[in-house]
Amino acid sequence: MIKLENINKSYKMPNKKDEILLFNELDFNMGSAKMVSIQGRSGCGKTTLLNIISGLDTQYIGKYYYEGNLIKKSHMTENRFENIGIITQNYNLLEDRNVYHNIAIAIQDLHISKSEIKRRVKNSLDMVGLFRFEKKYPDELSGGEAQRVAIARAIIKESKLLLADEPTGALDENTEIEILKLFLELKARGYCLIIVTHNRAVADICEVQYKIEDHKLLKIR
Repeated sequence: MIKLENINKSYKMPNKKDEILLFNELDFNMGSAKMVSIQGRSGCGKTTLLNIISGLDTQYIGKYYYEGNLIKKSHMTENRFENIGIITQNYNLLEDRNVYHNIAIAIQDLHISKSEIKRRVKNSLDMVGLFRFEKKYPDELSGGEAQRVAIARAIIKESKLLLADEPTGALDENTEIEILKLFLELKARGYCLIIVTHNRAVADICEVQYKIEDHKLLKIR
């Protein structure tokens, strides 16, 4: 589904002239895998790589292919890949909006009817096990429930691909197990996932594992 070729990226430190090399001729090929993990030490570029895949970061040199098609950076900037959902570590829920509106916000610019939005919100909540949570607010949710809302927000776009950045980093062990089971359920439903993680238990549910090391992406399983 996703293929990156010869990705080079550097960045400048604040108030310094020298550039810091992040990726050097980095390659990535998701192939037919349904679940892929990306690991590596802090600061090696895991989140940056996820941002490149999502289309949020286009400040790099190299080629990006989606389902075999070379994607122009201008297309990413204009469209933000509507068929890719993003799951963040800290949920990023709006505290002044209930669960319904926190999920619906992901498709508010797609010019679809209110009835279709309502159907999608209900379907997404059902899929993550939060039936009838629409009227709850973020401060009424546990960490696991908040992460499920974030996952529902990602899948409401009916995305083919989900990108998860440390999705269990703020959760206790029991809640982490619940979220991993949910990821496996989503995989069974046909979703593909790329998961950035420090956690071995999270990486081990993925059939393909990568590690960022020496500015490149190495396949370790």
